[in-house]
Amino acid sequence: MVSPAAAKAARKKNRPSTIDRLDPEIRELIGHLRVDLGWTLDEIKGRLAELGQGHVSRSALGRHVRSLEDVSADLRETTIYAEALARVPGNTSQSQMLDMNAQLLQANMFKMMLAARDGEGVLLNTKEAEQFSGALRNIANMRKADLDAIEKAAALAARKATKEAAEKAVSAARAKGLSKDTVEAIRFAVLGSDT
Repeated sequence: MVSPAAAKAARKKNRPSTIDRLDPEIRELIGHLRVDLGWTLDEIKGRLAELGQGHVSRSALGRHVRSLEDVSADLRETTIYAEALARVPGNTSQSQMLDMNAQLLQANMFKMMLAARDGEGVLLNTKEAEQFSGALRNIANMRKADLDAIEKAAALAARKATKEAAEKAVSAARAKGLSKDTVEAIRFAVLGSDT
């Protein structure tokens, strides 16, 4: 049986905070003022009051801002980590770096979408969501281009190796005095065509 206090806590946790109930533009403004401009909680609360949002408590604003700052710090750490790995020569291949960056970006996007600090999730504004999806799309396109280049290089190397093998076989056959028809048959067998 669930205690009354636990039931109340569960209801409170599932209920959107006063910040979550604000218009997306207001939530975006809060993030911009705090993260981009470094405003204090009191300055942000004053600005919200000017916009007719004076009902937002300082504690709810503090929890929301703290979650934004935590996510920003996580993203900065991840960026530093990825850049440090990219600077180590010979440490990883380009394909591995693309994979790692995609995984880091996806992990951080997931953390932002599901981050819960004191029962409040972090919401992305339209611009942030577009930036994340654009970054994921760019990494996927880079990975595809990388795989295509690897595939083309492997095919070119295979054709070159086959051609060299055919030339060696033809040279060896001529050196042994085999007939022209036999030499051509060997070349055809190695190359698989008349070219």
